[in-house]
Amino acid sequence: MTLIGSGGRLSIAAFVDGDDALRLQQVRDLLGGQGWFDLHQYRVAPPEGVAMHWTRVVDIPIAAMILLLRPLMGQGLAESIAIVVVPLLHLLAAMALAARLAARQFGPRIGIVAALLVAAAVPASFRMMPLRIDHHAMQFVLALVALNGLFACAPRMGGALAGAALALALAISLESLPLAVIVGGLCTLRLWRGQSAWLIGYLLSLSLASLALFLATRGLGDLAQHCDAVSPVHVVALLWMGGGTAIILPRLRDRPPLVSLLAVGLIGAGAVGLAAAWAPQCLAGDAFASVDPLVRKVWLDSVLEGLPVWRQEPGFAATIILLPLFGLIACLRLATRAADRGVQLFWLDYAVLLLGATLVGLLVARASGVSCLFATVPAAWQFAEQFARWRQDSLLVRRMGRVVVMIALLLPGVLVDQGVRLLAPAGQASDGRAHGEVALGCDFSRAVPALAALPKGTLLTGLDIGPTVLVTSGHTVVATAHHRASAAIRDVIDAFLGPDEAARQIMARRGSTMVVICPGGSEARFYAEKAPAGFIAHLMSGKAPGWLEPVTMPDASGVKAWRFRQR
Repeated sequence: MTLIGSGGRLSIAAFVDGDDALRLQQVRDLLGGQGWFDLHQYRVAPPEGVAMHWTRVVDIPIAAMILLLRPLMGQGLAESIAIVVVPLLHLLAAMALAARLAARQFGPRIGIVAALLVAAAVPASFRMMPLRIDHHAMQFVLALVALNGLFACAPRMGGALAGAALALALAISLESLPLAVIVGGLCTLRLWRGQSAWLIGYLLSLSLASLALFLATRGLGDLAQHCDAVSPVHVVALLWMGGGTAIILPRLRDRPPLVSLLAVGLIGAGAVGLAAAWAPQCLAGDAFASVDPLVRKVWLDSVLEGLPVWRQEPGFAATIILLPLFGLIACLRLATRAADRGVQLFWLDYAVLLLGATLVGLLVARASGVSCLFATVPAAWQFAEQFARWRQDSLLVRRMGRVVVMIALLLPGVLVDQGVRLLAPAGQASDGRAHGEVALGCDFSRAVPALAALPKGTLLTGLDIGPTVLVTSGHTVVATAHHRASAAIRDVIDAFLGPDEAARQIMARRGSTMVVICPGGSEARFYAEKAPAGFIAHLMSGKAPGWLEPVTMPDASGVKAWRFRQR
C-alpha cells in the first residue's frame, strides 16, 4: 500500500503521514547533536519551538541503522534504507511472535497461517510498511511480546515479561495505557483463581521498568505532570501498585482469593488517590484537554485514526471489526472443544484480552491494530479448519461459501469495499484518509529543489505539509499536526480560514516569509470548503492579495508558493 501510495518512490519526500516525517527529523536532530533529553522541535512554532510528547526509544533503531550505513553510503542513502528496513523489521518481528504462539498451540503449519494473517491485518500491517517509522509499529510488537508473556509456562516470569513490554510501550506513548489496564484485569482474574504470581510479576515489572525508562528517556530536567506522556505521577502510582502487591499478596497466600482481591482494590484506590492529589487533571482521561477548542473542532476531531469505528470508511471499518470478531468466535469454539480445564482457561483468558483490545479499537481506530494482531492466532486455526473442510466438501455451494469465509478472514475490507463500490453512486470518491494517512495531493519530490534553493525562512503552510517541508528543506514552519503546538495550530487555522488581512497579521507576528500550499491536498480542500471566502480559498482560486508575490514552483509538483512582502 505504501508503494502504491508513493508511486513506487521510497524517499523522504513520499511520507504519507506527518508523524513519520517528523520522526525522521527528530532522528536527524539527535544525530546532529541535539541532547538526548531535549525533545523540542525548534523548527516548529518559532521562536520557542515545541516540546514534543514523544520519546527517544523509537529513534534508536532508526538512528542506529543510519549511523551504521552512513560511513559506507552517505547520509541520504542511509536514511532511505533505514526508513524502508526498520518498519519491515517490525513487521517480521510481529509475524514471528504471532507464529510462535500459534505454533505452540496448533503446530508449525498454523503458525505460518498466523504470520500471513499478520501481514493481512491492515490496521497493524499498514503501519509496518516502508516509510512508516513512527511509534505505532513498535508498540504493536511490544503488545505481542506481552501476549506471549501472558501465556508463558512460568507465571512470575511471564507476568514480568508482559510488564516490561508494556512499560516500554507506555514510555513510547500513553496510547498503550488501555492495554496495560486490560492485562492488569486479566492478571487480577487469575488472582481470583488463586494464581497471584501473575499479578505480582506484572505490576512489579511494570512499575520498576517504568521508573527505569523514565530516568533513561526523560531524565530529571522535566518533572512536570504531563497527561500525554509518562510523568512522575504515573511512575509513582505504578510504584505504589507494584510495591503494594509485591509486599501484601504473598502474605495473603493462605487466605481466600476474595481477601487478595479486596487488598488489590485498596491498593488501586490508593494509587488513584495519589494521582488525584498530585495531578487531578490527568484523571479526566483526556490527554488533549489543553488543546484550544477551535483546534479540537477543526483539526483534532477530523483526524480519522483517532475516531471510533463508525466514523471510518466501510472497508477500513470492516478490517477493524471482522478479524477480531472471527478471533473471538474461534476462542469460544476452542474453549468449548477443550479437552481439559487448562486449555479451556487458556482460550477464555485469550478471549478476555481480545475482547478488551477489540472494544478499545472500536473506540479509537488506530488502536485496532492490537486487536487485529491478537486475533491472528485463533483466526489462523479458524482459517485452517475452513480450508480443511473446503478440501473435503463435495457440495459446490458450501465450498463457495467457505471460500468467502476464508477471504473474509484474510482480507475483510476487500469484500466490503467491493460491495460499497457496487452500491455507491458513480463518481463518488474517498479523500484517501481512511487509514489516518495524509492526503498531501502534491509530489514534494519535484518541489524539493525549488524549495531548498530559497533563502531559509518560516513558512505558513498546512499542518499535514509541515513535516514534509521540514525533512526536505531547511525551512521552519509555523505549525505541524502535533497537539502540543496548539497555539501555533490555532494561528494556522485562523490564517487559512480567516480574511486576508488576518492572515497577514499572523504571518507578521510569526515572522513568516512565505506561504506554501498544496491546492489538491485534502487539508487545503477542507479549509476552502469550510471558509469559501477565506484566505486559502482566495489562494486556491488565484486571488492572492497584493502583499504576496508568487514564487515559481514546478507545475508537476502541484505545490504553490508566495513570498510575503512586509509593509
